Amino acid sequence: MISAIQSFVTSPALYNMTQSTVTQITTETCLKAVGRPAFILGDKDIDSQTKKFSSTKEFLYQMTCLGIYLAAVMPILRKGTFALARKMYKDEPVFKVFKNSGDFMKYYKMNDTEKAAKLEEINKTLKTEKITKDKINEDFAKGLTELTSIVGSVTGLAVIAPVISHPLIHPILRTMGLDENKKDDKKPEQQAQQTQTPEAGSKIKTVA
Repeated sequence: MISAIQSFVTSPALYNMTQSTVTQITTETCLKAVGRPAFILGDKDIDSQTKKFSSTKEFLYQMTCLGIYLAAVMPILRKGTFALARKMYKDEPVFKVFKNSGDFMKYYKMNDTEKAAKLEEINKTLKTEKITKDKINEDFAKGLTELTSIVGSVTGLAVIAPVISHPLIHPILRTMGLDENKKDDKKPEQQAQQTQTPEAGSKIKTVA
């Protein structure tokens, strides 16, 4: 089971697909935060108050979800996943020398010269066999980190973020003077007029 998991997260296909997961999610959400409100504002069949309320709510929702995803969901998931991997794969050099995903990602983004210098520095502190770039298996740790990003995007944006964001959005809308109830203020009067009109019409027909 463990070997199957390791084989999956080290596959080039997974790595190529997910190497910029957070960037893709951020870009997509920002586009939604701009595009959806613009579409609402451009709809000629919606009254002005509804446009303001709906477009502002959509913008706040998208940006709040993105903020929760980047600031809370991803850091927690990455920290937990890396800690779990260190326990499951104790013999993997990459999990021996890096204590958390942050330290690993700093190493991963280095060029070959910087990586060699970093490994030389690490080897000075090790009492066991020296670790080389070929032995460190950085693709495994990178694949695991990006797999966490996929899980985080699903659980964070689809489940956790909406639950947290909704209680925050409505107070902000009220502060801005945008209240959903205002859209319905004229409806009772309109309904009353519509109710009275048929009665008036029926009386006229009776007299005739």
